[in-house]
Amino acid sequence: MLKQETGSSEGLGIACEILTTKDLVLRPPRKEDAADIASLANNINVASMLASMPYPYFDTHAEEFIEKISNPSVTDCHYAITHAETGAVMGICSLHGPGHSHGLPYVGYWLGEEFWGNGYATQAARGLIDLFFKAGTRDALIFSVLTVNAPSRRVIEKCGASLWKEEQLYSEFFRADRTVQHYRITRESWMGAVSS
Repeated sequence: MLKQETGSSEGLGIACEILTTKDLVLRPPRKEDAADIASLANNINVASMLASMPYPYFDTHAEEFIEKISNPSVTDCHYAITHAETGAVMGICSLHGPGHSHGLPYVGYWLGEEFWGNGYATQAARGLIDLFFKAGTRDALIFSVLTVNAPSRRVIEKCGASLWKEEQLYSEFFRADRTVQHYRITRESWMGAVSS
């Protein structure tokens, strides 16, 4: 792992490091990534699986997102998911502090449709979980997924998370409430899985 020179997350109690996996480099999004992010996000199949992503998604949305998360006051860890060999931007993943959902930190992620089905989402999610439990002090975090999003649920289950609770939440895309499942993973279960 490479240490990022600036940026930390007081809400999470960890430094937001650059992460590497078998195929990926997770690094802070840059201004020059905006067009790539917008191109990937402006996809009905991506937007319909996320609670708060605008659709259509324009370059200005990506520029505003990057500017917002680059503010030193932001205490979450946000990453561009990039391919280790080509450097191509493939999506976004984040670790969010406990103020966002049920008082627990959570992992969020999305990939451009052309990158689905290659295990990249699982690698990104596992990288964030590993950082969270090895560098932080909190004992649990959650993932949230629309019940209709079976591929994302498989990613979450591959990470060892268990169904915790279900509720209705408002979806920007559908402009209506949709059923969301929250999956929880604990430090004990993650560290046990990693060491086995």
